[in-house]
Amino acid sequence: MQTSIKHRAVLVWLAGLGLFTAGTATAATSFNSSAALSYSIESIVNLSNPGDLSGLEIVGYFQQIDAPANPGDEYSQVQINGVGSVIANNPELSTSGDFNYTFAASGTLANGTLDAHHLGWYGLEFRNNGSDRYAINLRLDYLLSAAAGSATDSSSVAIDFFNGDGLWQGADRVDTAFNDLNVSRAGTSGLFGFELAAGQAEGLYADVRMDNHLEASPVPLPAAVWSFLAGVIGILGLKKRRSE
Repeated sequence: MQTSIKHRAVLVWLAGLGLFTAGTATAATSFNSSAALSYSIESIVNLSNPGDLSGLEIVGYFQQIDAPANPGDEYSQVQINGVGSVIANNPELSTSGDFNYTFAASGTLANGTLDAHHLGWYGLEFRNNGSDRYAINLRLDYLLSAAAGSATDSSSVAIDFFNGDGLWQGADRVDTAFNDLNVSRAGTSGLFGFELAAGQAEGLYADVRMDNHLEASPVPLPAAVWSFLAGVIGILGLKKRRSE
């Protein structure tokens, strides 16, 4: 009598375990997005005193916007409903004169949903602190990359660039979609040229926006697991009949 009760308890426990596991199993997922920017100075010419660049100051910078500029601003926010994490890497400023920067964000999600939005500001600015006049040509090259874990996730990286007056010079973006979950694109601003009179400043600036969405969806038990449970239950039932 006691053996029969124990067998029935085991059967109920196995069935309950199968139902519980089927309802709560989730597939962890992740995203990776990045923007590598490189400013190249093609030429600098002193139109007043050839060869003298002493009056020209060049400043390169990057700023990660960690908080929304205004309430309700969609960028620079991370919202996780479940268990997950997000890391955004603020690149170190280049001091070697190469003016190369890479801004990257990544995240993982064990269950629930995750939305992450980041914004970075880049710039290479030229300031004429002297009395001469300069002619400057430069170029901005970039590599945008976005990767998401599954078709229910999405990752995008967008860039737009403009001059010191805020005049738009171009834009580009990459997006994951359907089965294309790891995308990248290289591009360039093309040659950007201007002249600086005494006391003037000008530059080429860029905004990088990253938008990522993750969903850790429930995963049903594979058929092999159900077959295993059925086999275990069958063996227990056979042992029960033999014992009786």
